Amino acid sequence: MFAALDQGGGHAHIRHEGWVTEEMNRRRVAYLEDPAQLDAAKRAAGIDGLKSPEGLHRCRETSSRITDSDAFAGAFAHGIEHPIVKAALETKFTAGRVPRPVSLPIIDLLGPDGHRYCTGWRLQPVEGSMNTAREQRAAWVDARGHDRQPAGPRPDVRAVQTFEGGSIVFAFGPTAARDGYEVITMYPSSRRDQQQGDSR
Repeated sequence: MFAALDQGGGHAHIRHEGWVTEEMNRRRVAYLEDPAQLDAAKRAAGIDGLKSPEGLHRCRETSSRITDSDAFAGAFAHGIEHPIVKAALETKFTAGRVPRPVSLPIIDLLGPDGHRYCTGWRLQPVEGSMNTAREQRAAWVDARGHDRQPAGPRPDVRAVQTFEGGSIVFAFGPTAARDGYEVITMYPSSRRDQQQGDSR
């Protein structure tokens, strides 16, 4: 499964699987440190490990993962066989368009205890605003990446309390040959994130 994923252009197994430690997962949403970036200095500067040329890494307000490799592989294998996901993958290629993400219940892919394999971290609002929190985080990361003392406080993140009742999200993008679509990422989303509109 992982060898096959490595052949595609997706990054689900690189950013949302159990090899990403809990601390790496936390630092991704707190400091925009991309687990896929293997150069420590570039990772600390928020440089994306998969983009070329070296672009900044993006992470909205939540970072999540499936902690067990067997559970991750099972969720992926079951997910791509789901009729809605299959329909998205079989969509006729149209330049500039991609199928909408598909959310499938964790319980359907991993069973009744599947949520226990999911962990995540959420950026906390600043003065009641998530936009302000993201702006302050970007300024903090930029200052640190340019060897300046950050003006504001460190970004505040908290652990997602539970993924019970949550979903696994499958997002799509064009294949390298631009002749169809593939899963570019798959990640767990809590019930709260689903209700608020997932913002990865």
